Amino acid sequence: MQPFKLTIFRQSRVLFGLFLLPFAFIGLLLLGFQIGSSILGLFFFVIYLLLYYYFTVGHLTISIKNEHLHFTWKKKVVFNYKQVDDLPLANIRTIVIDNGRFLRKLITDNKTVFINTTKVDPNDNLKLIHFLQTFAKNNNIRVISSWRNWADNGYLKTAYKINIASIVIAFIIVCLFIARKGFSSWQLSVFLLFIPQLFLYGQQMNLEMKEDNSK
Repeated sequence: MQPFKLTIFRQSRVLFGLFLLPFAFIGLLLLGFQIGSSILGLFFFVIYLLLYYYFTVGHLTISIKNEHLHFTWKKKVVFNYKQVDDLPLANIRTIVIDNGRFLRKLITDNKTVFINTTKVDPNDNLKLIHFLQTFAKNNNIRVISSWRNWADNGYLKTAYKINIASIVIAFIIVCLFIARKGFSSWQLSVFLLFIPQLFLYGQQMNLEMKEDNSK
């Protein structure tokens, strides 16, 4: 069977980079001011973004050999991903797929293989998902969403409470910005971009918890 070439963004690396993002932006701008050029500070920030992309992205080829999934990472100069051992198809118990388009995890009895595909170059990604869904249907393997996986592990209710707290804090910050600077503040626009996503996450988690309670 033809190998599947995937573009991967590992979630832990994405979150780490996002955590550093505001500090990098402010710090590099201040560095630019110290040097005497805000444009130079912005240039340094662009370099940071390029390094962030290089740090998070990975190119993974998955091939099927002798009823095993074989994983091969494309080598980078730095920030390489850890090699994944071959995985027998018969050992897969659960496949985590979101929205029918994003392969997140392959779960066996004793380990989890994290994949986390993206919208970049989706063709092979969708072909692999179709193969895995067909394989799962024929072999009585669970195909679930990430929220269901969180619920199975007992994390969903805690995540839901954190999400509600985040929405409340975001609204308080927005109100403070409006009171102090009005609606023209660019910081306000940044917060308003995140709030709808938090509501969407909350709705998805709530539906999953209702499904749990109805069982």
